[in-house]
Amino acid sequence: MKWTKRKQAVFLDVLRSTGNVSAGARAADVSRAQAYGRRRKNRAFREEWDSALQGALDDLEGALRRRAVEGVEKAVYYGGKKCGASVTYSDNLGMFLLRGRRKDVFGDGKSTAAISDLSEANLANTSPRERLLAKLNAMSNASRRKASET
Repeated sequence: MKWTKRKQAVFLDVLRSTGNVSAGARAADVSRAQAYGRRRKNRAFREEWDSALQGALDDLEGALRRRAVEGVEKAVYYGGKKCGASVTYSDNLGMFLLRGRRKDVFGDGKSTAAISDLSEANLANTSPRERLLAKLNAMSNASRRKASET
């Protein structure tokens, strides 16, 4: 099937609302392979795809935050009959979000200083492979420093 502007719009709209490539492909009446092929070949489409996924992740993060902070109302039953409701909060969701956003305070205790020392300006004009190798090298050096301290 040929991609049309309409199919692309439908795909991106569903991807934005669900974060699911398969759902977007089904709604646009294209295959996943066609969607990934178009992503690979078309830079503008790839950027719109990435933006749609970021929007879906933002929505998910907002929903998780609401559940952690505002809570979720759950029915309370007695004798098989609903007699009220209570609000429950998710400390686990709250910690999950904090660990993701505030690694320095709520992280797993692993040092990220070596990685953060890598200047983005120095790495901006390098290939993804070179950036990955630089980060791995920095992590390895940090690990060796930590081992020598003990």
